[in-house]
Amino acid sequence: MSRIAVVGELLIDLISSSFVRDLGEATSFERFFAGSPGNLAVNLHDLGVDATLLSRVGDDSFGRAYLKHLASRGINISYVQRDAEAHTSIVFVSKSQSSPQFIAFRGADCFLEEPVDIVSFLKDVEFIHFTSWPFSCEQSRLACMKLVRKALEAGIKITFDPNYRRVLWDREDDGSEFIKEFLKYAFIVKPSEDDALHIFGTGDPHEYIDKFHNAGASNVVLTLGHKGSVISDGHKTETVFPCARRVVDTTGAGDAFWSGILYGLLQGKDIFESAAYGNYCAAFRIEHEGKDVILPSIDALKAIFEAGDDL
Repeated sequence: MSRIAVVGELLIDLISSSFVRDLGEATSFERFFAGSPGNLAVNLHDLGVDATLLSRVGDDSFGRAYLKHLASRGINISYVQRDAEAHTSIVFVSKSQSSPQFIAFRGADCFLEEPVDIVSFLKDVEFIHFTSWPFSCEQSRLACMKLVRKALEAGIKITFDPNYRRVLWDREDDGSEFIKEFLKYAFIVKPSEDDALHIFGTGDPHEYIDKFHNAGASNVVLTLGHKGSVISDGHKTETVFPCARRVVDTTGAGDAFWSGILYGLLQGKDIFESAAYGNYCAAFRIEHEGKDVILPSIDALKAIFEAGDDL
């Protein structure tokens, strides 16, 4: 049975309890289990996909709580490493009606190591998914590049979330140039418009898509918020418009979109139909405030959003 491997950061988000214009104005925070890879693994499991998660947390209260949370959602945590010295990485985030501010206190996620048995980790894997976070620190970058090489040798396709922000990278590293170089390995990338801006500078959506393709990415899904998404396989381009009927909370929508895409690809669908699945999953998350609500099946989501029925 084909599997998907997910590699990257597990984080504790501390999000301000109230809306603030500046993070420094926040006086209280709520804790959330975060990091795109954790969210993605849970979403894929909800959709019936066998997903293996490679990450690293501190051997501390936050790390143990996160592992307990993942196990309660049916995630195999045998490849989540525990760091005896570095703390679980924490991000303070402002609750905002525009782009939130954040301050990251990096810890264990920077010290990710490759699995002891890479062959077993990659067994039956059809797609291996990376975020840009583990490439932003030297040790985890080396581990990930070793995985990339082994995956490509085994015929495994690379999927990549280029969620690049300069502030997360070591000062001496040119993160945007690394991302551009890495794109040649990517079977599919799903940047937001903000991601594209941080990597390539100013441009319009079609210019961004061309730049991702020219750098080597085979398939591109460019998300544009309330304007939808533009999907390109390098030969044709389609636009998918949001199908959410109400906006309750956009948190986690991007990770849900990825889960639908990967589910579709694993079922042998092309990038366009897979992106439609992603759109359904994202809409479900947008319409629900509780991010632990289990994703329905793709067939159920398709029926909900195509028929316009309420859940």
